[in-house]
Amino acid sequence: MMMMLLSFIPDWIFYATLLLGVIGTVLVIAFGWIIPIEYKLGIQILSAFLLTIGAFFVGGASNEARWQLNVKEMESKVAQQEVRASEITTEVITKYIERIKIVEGKTHEIIKKVPIYITKKSDDECIINNGAIVLHDSSASQTEVPNTSGNINEEPSNVKLSEVISTVSQNYGTYYQVVEQLKSLQAWINNQKDLDDGK
Repeated sequence: MMMMLLSFIPDWIFYATLLLGVIGTVLVIAFGWIIPIEYKLGIQILSAFLLTIGAFFVGGASNEARWQLNVKEMESKVAQQEVRASEITTEVITKYIERIKIVEGKTHEIIKKVPIYITKKSDDECIINNGAIVLHDSSASQTEVPNTSGNINEEPSNVKLSEVISTVSQNYGTYYQVVEQLKSLQAWINNQKDLDDGK
């Protein structure tokens, strides 16, 4: 609080006070034999007081200036790190978006080829029973495990082999999107950590 109040006083006053204390002390020491004894003690006390007060406030002002300089340097470093952290985030997101586009493109191309590899004849000849659909749906949802084998439904389902392959291809595409998302998150965390460690 005191330093804040003193910040309104110009620094030259502190240096002038210190200078007056030094001059008074030097005069008493050098010319003490000329100064009448009744003034000498007063000048010594006043000089010592001005010297002490001046030195205290000049030191305080010097510390304050150094502290303010350190604060500005830290603010500059923090600002630089914030800019670099933002750049890292942008780089990681850009790479992630590019990779996701590649995964989506490959998934789309694979699904487009399903009718070429699985013809109508293959669809008609391949019977997928209801039990296979139950197992697939349970694996996909991960909400419940199918009941025991006593409940297996061997009846043919309406699902065609081409639909199963399209769904599986889409699921793998989603899996690889999640892989890219995880890789990007790991890269972002590692880059931020390196930034914090000053690398």
